[in-house]
Amino acid sequence: MSSKLRFFKSAVLILFAAVLVCGCTGKPKPVRQTELALGTVCSVSLFDNKEKALLPASFSLISELENKISKNIPTSEISALNRSAGVSPVAVSKAVFELLTMAQKFSILSEGMFDVTIDPVVELWGIGTDHAAVPDAEHLKHAVALVDYRALVLDAENSTAFLPQKELAVDLGGIAKGYIADQVCDFLISSDSKGGIIDLGGNILAFGKKPDGSSFRIGLQDPFGGRGSAIGVVTMENGSMVTSGIYERFFEQDGKRYHHIFDVRTGYPVDNSLAGVSILSGESAVGDALSTAVFALGLEKGMALVERTSGVEAVFITKDKEVYISSGLKDSFTLTDRNFTMRGAF
Repeated sequence: MSSKLRFFKSAVLILFAAVLVCGCTGKPKPVRQTELALGTVCSVSLFDNKEKALLPASFSLISELENKISKNIPTSEISALNRSAGVSPVAVSKAVFELLTMAQKFSILSEGMFDVTIDPVVELWGIGTDHAAVPDAEHLKHAVALVDYRALVLDAENSTAFLPQKELAVDLGGIAKGYIADQVCDFLISSDSKGGIIDLGGNILAFGKKPDGSSFRIGLQDPFGGRGSAIGVVTMENGSMVTSGIYERFFEQDGKRYHHIFDVRTGYPVDNSLAGVSILSGESAVGDALSTAVFALGLEKGMALVERTSGVEAVFITKDKEVYISSGLKDSFTLTDRNFTMRGAF
């Protein structure tokens, strides 16, 4: 799949994969399969009903990769890596080594604002579990001291990974869905699929051609509305859109909301002017990692990172409902909700 994202002006409005699939007319008829996977609702939608047999195979691939990557599965390779911290290197599969290498690359690119070793902080907060709570300050300080992507040792020759200190731990949650979406896309293309949409819990990847030949138009999530509510539309062909925001996973304690995107410097949820960031890229793993990093960096520094990264564009939504876009989206993004104010390129 090309790493260069291409944008176009004219197409039929499509808001999310479900609308795309239900709204197609004529032949061939689209097909879709939806399942719970990766801790969320996932769907794969293909434009040609003759490709229906590819849907179960796509979900088998998702399950296979999840069983290797998820830290929440005791038998996964990542669980083995975390258990072996401070003890010995662990042999990992090609897919896991590739993903760890990619995660470390984006940790470096973002100067650690995306950090593959964030797990000690994540576990302490427990967001998404029934024991989510604001952690003790001293415990949090200790967890923050453990976070350092440079500590992860990757040996390409032997395909091993090693965490040299006990309590260090890897969490690939900030990039795994994007990586898996890319792998499913590669599988479908290699199986001669004509095109469709892969939606892994809001990580959207569109590939191929729609039956009418038009480009994709993907709705931009309203960070203040429910899932599926859009504030605008981005037109694209063969690309991914991944969004990170304060609305995705959170809990409330003593009247204050705490979301799941952490500042690696403090261990607390990022607190800046942003409500959501959507990254558009050719590869979904790139968008997944950068959406976290760019959100944590904030509007000015995040936009600077986007502008200097080839093949990547972004839409920023502030808590004041202002919308900023990167320079490559000037002709490809349309604001549709009048409750938001378009500020253009930052």
